[in-house]
Amino acid sequence: MFNIRARMSTIYSRILLFNILLVIILSLVPQLIYIHYFSTAYNQEINRQSTQDVNKLKYAVDETILDRVIRLVNIYFSDIPSNEVLAYPLTHDISGNGYKIAEVSNFLTDIPYKLNFLQSVEVWYTAGNIYINDKYNSYLDSAGSVKSVDEAWINVLRTMNTPNRWLPPRVTAPSNTSVITYISNIPLIDSLANRQAVVAINIKESAIHNLIQSSPTDGEVLFVVDETGKVLVHSDNQLVGQNWNQKDYMATLLQQSDTGTFEASVDGVQSVVSFSKSKYNNWKYVSVISIDTLYQKSQQLKRYLLITTIILLTVSLLFSIYMTHWANKPLRSIIQTIRNLGSSDGHEKQAKNEYTMLHQVIDRVSHTITDLNHQMETNKPIIRDKFIMRLLQGDLDQTDPQVANMEATLELHFDREKTACMALKVFGAEGIGLKNEMMIQYSMLQHVEELGNYWLCSTMDNVGHIIVIFNYSHTLDKGKIHSSISQQMKGKFVLGFGSEYDHSYANIAQSYTEACECLNYAFIMPTESCISYEDLAIAQRKEHGSGLQIIEQLSVALRNRNQEMVSSILDILRKALVSGRYHIDYCRNTVFDAISIIRTTAISMDIDLERFLGYDIRDYGRKMDNVADLTDWLTGVAVQIMEYHTTDVTDDDPGTALERQILAYIEQNIYNEISLSSLSEGIHMNSSYVSRIYKSVMGSNFSEHLAGIKMKHAESLLRETDLSIKEIAAKLGYTSPRYFANVFKENFGCTPKSYRDSLDS
Repeated sequence: MFNIRARMSTIYSRILLFNILLVIILSLVPQLIYIHYFSTAYNQEINRQSTQDVNKLKYAVDETILDRVIRLVNIYFSDIPSNEVLAYPLTHDISGNGYKIAEVSNFLTDIPYKLNFLQSVEVWYTAGNIYINDKYNSYLDSAGSVKSVDEAWINVLRTMNTPNRWLPPRVTAPSNTSVITYISNIPLIDSLANRQAVVAINIKESAIHNLIQSSPTDGEVLFVVDETGKVLVHSDNQLVGQNWNQKDYMATLLQQSDTGTFEASVDGVQSVVSFSKSKYNNWKYVSVISIDTLYQKSQQLKRYLLITTIILLTVSLLFSIYMTHWANKPLRSIIQTIRNLGSSDGHEKQAKNEYTMLHQVIDRVSHTITDLNHQMETNKPIIRDKFIMRLLQGDLDQTDPQVANMEATLELHFDREKTACMALKVFGAEGIGLKNEMMIQYSMLQHVEELGNYWLCSTMDNVGHIIVIFNYSHTLDKGKIHSSISQQMKGKFVLGFGSEYDHSYANIAQSYTEACECLNYAFIMPTESCISYEDLAIAQRKEHGSGLQIIEQLSVALRNRNQEMVSSILDILRKALVSGRYHIDYCRNTVFDAISIIRTTAISMDIDLERFLGYDIRDYGRKMDNVADLTDWLTGVAVQIMEYHTTDVTDDDPGTALERQILAYIEQNIYNEISLSSLSEGIHMNSSYVSRIYKSVMGSNFSEHLAGIKMKHAESLLRETDLSIKEIAAKLGYTSPRYFANVFKENFGCTPKSYRDSLDS
């Protein structure tokens, strides 16, 4: 190609040697490292894919089958008018009433038609000792006579000594279908003496089997086992029902919890076992795939990459030799020019001009850096606040060098061993202005910092709470901090302290979450102005209670205008909620259920509350600071309702009465499944008659009217809760979030996300 030896100079040979070594180092070494890490990452991705198959199966079974099965008991056996057929025998003996038995049997027959994964639903009522299923009805009377009953199966239902239970696959007669059964007490209690019924929901084993068949990749086996090692569902039907608890890898699997992966010998083949535990029972979803199947493609890719690396290195070396030879001529000229600088007046003048230009460029860069530093100092408080807010939200990686540099630049000195967060909510501070809020914050921190050897920083979060991060070496004296702030704050306030942790960014975010949770619990702690997360004992609090049974009596008391009973119910409710036994979400939901019952009762009494009071009690109630003030206000509202006498509406207007009944039913059941049939049952009218006159009474047809009411509730939920758009859609009965968004846009002119974003701005 060209004669290198004849034209090689000392500089050329050095440059060529340097370029060859540089190509080898920059090409070969990174490629080898890349091959190693690519292979490792690929293997990890294969393992992750195996785990992902298990999680997909878990999600498919848990969400599409198990969750809906568990919720069936609440949906069909709760005490609402549409469930009267199934709920009536809970408290009444119908063993001698053939009509009632047939009515229950027909109702149970309809349920599997709505959910195609169900085989049947069976109920044993303790009142009258009666057993009914969806194919034929049977019962056991007090004398013990039996009609078409599997006595062994009835004994399973009778001796049910746990709130609920999942049974392994069994074959049911007369269809000879393999089913997996979920059994639940009504109510959901352990005591046999207090049971009203036992419900058995039979799931087609084939429904879960079909999900397993559609999930695995090549060479992968998927199955489901219970806590004893018994195979419930397997991609090979012949293995269903076998007990594998004696297998070595199954013993390891049963000892694991939640989700994971391990290697084990499965039937003599070294394999990777991935598993994930169901969130509704003790089932484990398992994937087994041989290691050879997993990693053989990885070895092939490694060989291909190595061959490609050798080819690319050879091409790079040849290209380096050619480019070095081609660039040698101008390089020699440049070196010669540098050597001749200053040899003549012309060259010397040229050199001075070049250096003057270089000096000017450096001077401009220096001025630019000075301007940037000035802008940095000017905007440092804003940048500092944003950095602290990201720190509280857990968005920063403590090991990132750029984060460490930013921490030093913003003078955030987290150099002590412990950390904790404090949240301050000042009541009545709305509208005081940003300047006054910053003054409160600065004054408070100045006094708190003087109390002890604390280093602290603060910001204001998105909801207006002042957040303080403490970094310290000794114990945090919360009492002194509370006393100091009490002396500075003239109005009402609440302090929330997160737990104390060893200092780390993750622990700061955790403590911040806990401090905000303390402010949430201030709603049911009206006498407290300083709340520590440890004192809340959230893990010991109940998420459910009997509050709904108490507040449902409000409707009766309001209709009877019994002020003493209303005051007593609300007083009992307040004392229960402030007792410290319940979770804050349950307390809030219970209070707002009481508001909803009062509102719907007023509607049924033909009282237009918004026109009568001048405001919507739902919106007003959500603005109340604590449960004591809220129940006092609610008592006053109830008294006004009981003292109200309508004069605008006459009782002889059937259209107005029907309208009130329809509105009351929809408001009470807006978060349940509502159909024209269930509405007709709820207001005790013929469905065909209601369908004919609905538009003339309500002004629009049933579907349009119901959609409009749901959209009003959707707007309220977007404005007043943190529920995701998907959760709101599901709560209002929309199975498709996209369809929900389209309906919302038709009503409000924007998507739900745009509507929520506009509220934040």
